Amino acid sequence: MQKNKYRVHSNTLLEIAQSRAFTEKDNIDERFDEEGKIKLVSDRVGADLTLSIIKTEDGIAYSVKWDDSEEVFKGWNMAWEEFVWCLGVVNKPIEEAAKKAAEESKRRAAEEAAEKEAAELLEGQEEQEDKTAVETTEETTEETTEETAK
Repeated sequence: MQKNKYRVHSNTLLEIAQSRAFTEKDNIDERFDEEGKIKLVSDRVGADLTLSIIKTEDGIAYSVKWDDSEEVFKGWNMAWEEFVWCLGVVNKPIEEAAKKAAEESKRRAAEEAAEKEAAELLEGQEEQEDKTAVETTEETTEETTEETAK
């Protein structure tokens, strides 16, 4: 199972944001920080990417902030799509590096297997040569013994 590429800071508020508009009974006013934001989710790689609830003159909105760029959305769906798109951009180099590392690991394993097979083959050839040399020595010894006996 693949691990989420984002960190959820408030499950309850995230579930509400995904399903309906906030109401007074949700009592979120006390959760806003000094800047008037409630962080819902952020990236896991430390790229300063967040999706937050913010207070605006028109009520509650969603803010997607990445480094020094910030976009404000009135609706959840557009804010979530923007966050997911940014998350994909943030994680692409990491995914590519992981893929490259996996390919390198496979290549090394294949090289090691080939080297091991070559070493075993060479060892088998050396044993065969030793066996042939012993047989040749034995035949020569027998021939010498027969000639000496004559």
